[in-house]
Amino acid sequence: MPVGSISSSSDTVGVAVVNYRVPVLESKEEVLDNCHRIADFVEGTKMGYPGLDLIVFPEYSTQGFHPTKWRELCTTVPGPETDIFCEACRKNKVWGVFSITGEINPNGNPFNCFILIDDQGKIKLNFHKINPWVPKEPWYPGDQTMVVKGPKGLMIGANVCYDSNIPEIVRDTVMKGAELVVRIQGYMYPSKEQQIKVASVRAWENNVYFAVANMAGRDKLYYYFGHSNIIDFDGTTLAECGSAPDEVTYAELSISAIRRARRNWTAENHLYNLTHRGYSAVKDGVATSPYSFYKIWSEDPEKAKQICESLTRDTPEQPSEEQATGHLLNK
Repeated sequence: MPVGSISSSSDTVGVAVVNYRVPVLESKEEVLDNCHRIADFVEGTKMGYPGLDLIVFPEYSTQGFHPTKWRELCTTVPGPETDIFCEACRKNKVWGVFSITGEINPNGNPFNCFILIDDQGKIKLNFHKINPWVPKEPWYPGDQTMVVKGPKGLMIGANVCYDSNIPEIVRDTVMKGAELVVRIQGYMYPSKEQQIKVASVRAWENNVYFAVANMAGRDKLYYYFGHSNIIDFDGTTLAECGSAPDEVTYAELSISAIRRARRNWTAENHLYNLTHRGYSAVKDGVATSPYSFYKIWSEDPEKAKQICESLTRDTPEQPSEEQATGHLLNK
């Protein structure tokens, strides 16, 4: 893919990811002030990168993650925060990905949301984080992966932070048609090396573009390492920020290149090969799933849970060292 460019074309989608400075906010008024700052980022980035089609902001970039006031800062979707983002996208003719943590949920704890807004200022997707980062995150887990048609027809799938550590979530997103998986995250040290590598691995094993926006700087709890990046569908890095707050980087993603690769690659075509096992030996390959755990999980979730607990522990509470050692010895 082209690197070092600030342009795009009819065949390429210009994507920017932002190392947004982690906000420390105490009131809804401060949240809305921060939303206007994000809107200014949209405008400035579009001016600096005229090829920009999609800009991505990290998880927690809107409301932050206040250790005691997080519930007070929750909102609705649509709401006053997304209204500001919608106007910024409409005004600057760009698509944008934004974070809402959290969206009020009448049936339980709030949701952690990935919001995709188009260049007309319309909300096109509201994805709820499937695997909240336990034990610290209080968000109610979402129950489905989501993919929509994005700028210039590129298919965009949503992940939020810890979601991308679960290979099944990314694979399901890709199997719904995603050509670009966007991961918004609020990841802190000491997980820097692992999370940078995860983006490349998920891109390679799913033949998919990956765009990651991470926060940078310190809030009341953590120091976030930044390193927002854009990964090619072969797992190589197209662009990457450092660790400084408010860095922005940019890359072009070719639509025809990924579609051509998915159609023509052989040994590297991990999506085709998944359901055409051994086609060099068996005509058209074998489509039947060989993975017994996934069959069990689909048919009997409680049994699947028991299998996991037999390998780990049988309670959300972390056992004492004595209990853990005894549990392992008694297996």
